[in-house]
Amino acid sequence: MPRERTFDANAARLNYLDYGSSSDQPLIMLHGGAWRWQEYLSLIPSLGQRWHTYALDLRGNGRSGWVPDTYRLRDFAEDNAEFLSRLNAPAVLVGHSIGGVIALMVAAQCPGKVKALIIEDSPLTLDNYRRVIDSSRDMFGLWLRLKKSAQSEQELSLALADAYKDYPGVTSTWMLFFAGCLWQLDPTFFNALLHDFDGFTEGYCYQDILSKIECPVLFLRGESKLGAVITDEEIAWLQHNFSNVQCTQIEGVGHLLHLQDGGQTPVLAAMRAFLECV
Repeated sequence: MPRERTFDANAARLNYLDYGSSSDQPLIMLHGGAWRWQEYLSLIPSLGQRWHTYALDLRGNGRSGWVPDTYRLRDFAEDNAEFLSRLNAPAVLVGHSIGGVIALMVAAQCPGKVKALIIEDSPLTLDNYRRVIDSSRDMFGLWLRLKKSAQSEQELSLALADAYKDYPGVTSTWMLFFAGCLWQLDPTFFNALLHDFDGFTEGYCYQDILSKIECPVLFLRGESKLGAVITDEEIAWLQHNFSNVQCTQIEGVGHLLHLQDGGQTPVLAAMRAFLECV
């Protein structure tokens, strides 16, 4: 039976969903920043038919423990490398946004423990990552202000609904999901990201990381005009330099990919086709 469990990493107790047969090969799913494992709820049952699926809450997110002001890429990578090291077989890592960056770092750190990678719209270069963060500062600030002022998760959901009332495509389902994520989030989660970018990204060098990864890698992206963050130049660099990398664009969606209407089915199809070959 699927159930939530906990894992004691060195720095934090991590919460995760355990789904599928223990006799199947492991697949680990890492959500985007400020979210939680339920981001992958719509994909887990299908993937769990073949893979023993673990969907983790990053430290400070969901029901995982808080480690105030200790939310750098290398911190997340260390947590998940620990989780990976305890599995009895090499795993597929799936990561969205910051989860994809973490998956790349873990794969470079533990190459013998990673069978394949699926990276969903993660910025690759530091210049692009900084651009994405700088363009999101007002949004992150709004989230933190609403979280600080709300007295309950319901109040937070109503405040988010009001803030996004003129934003196209935001559904009640998405609003309720994100209100729950934000309500559980450690409010110091964004501090390093927003105020110490060099410290936040210390140890992340995409050229070195990709050079160490020999397993098959699938990069999924949406459309740039709809908010996807990985650039054409990054995709071209990947395709030119790495024979183990595939890149697939999902039409009609942006950065949220499988979380958007019209994105779930093609994202799942692309993942399943890739996984059939690993």
